[in-house]
Amino acid sequence: MRLTGTTDDVSTAVATTYGIDTRGLLVASIIIGSVGVLDDVTVTQAATVTEISRANPSYGVGQLFGGAARVGRSHIASVVNTVVLAYAGSSLPLLVLVVANNDSVVQVATTQLIAQEVVRSAVATLGLIAAVPLTTALAALATRRAESGESRQHAPAPAA
Repeated sequence: MRLTGTTDDVSTAVATTYGIDTRGLLVASIIIGSVGVLDDVTVTQAATVTEISRANPSYGVGQLFGGAARVGRSHIASVVNTVVLAYAGSSLPLLVLVVANNDSVVQVATTQLIAQEVVRSAVATLGLIAAVPLTTALAALATRRAESGESRQHAPAPAA
């Protein structure tokens, strides 16, 4: 997308004063922001699997995955809205300027600042979409393996 990472006086000052590559800084900021959102979703999905397992101890891996995946879809929708609204809130003065200028959507979307925020939101969203099923599947497998290991430990020893 030819993003430079230079969108304001602060990023320009960091680049000129300290010689930091603003493109690298942009990538780092996208990763840090995305990891924060992913942490929330993955912890919640693992906890959901655990609670479904406790509520229904007879559920197998597939049933645990299915139940938690349904919760995960709702969680993705909620978190994506949160990400978009957080970026919109932090960029509100810019959004007001854009609307006041009556610029076209194409003109607005191709500015560095807006394009960077769109990329941040898109990366976080793609990460969420990938993380929920992966985390849910791993948590379901781990929960069943942990519980089968516990049942073996508590089983009576075979008679000699």
